[in-house]
Amino acid sequence: MDNGRQPKKLCFVYIGVVGLLILLGGVFGLYDWKYGVVIAVVIWIIGGAYRTYFGVPSNR
Repeated sequence: MDNGRQPKKLCFVYIGVVGLLILLGGVFGLYDWKYGVVIAVVIWIIGGAYRTYFGVPSNR
């Protein structure tokens, strides 16, 4: 566990970071930026479904 975080919440944070890295990879030319945007959005949608399914509370 990372600084007392719950494992489910930590996994959600990792999903968000992976989406961000894929988005930045597209922006900085590792691959076409359109693919980076689409894949990042798909990963964030999966992360939102994960949050809803496992009941991870929002940070708001």
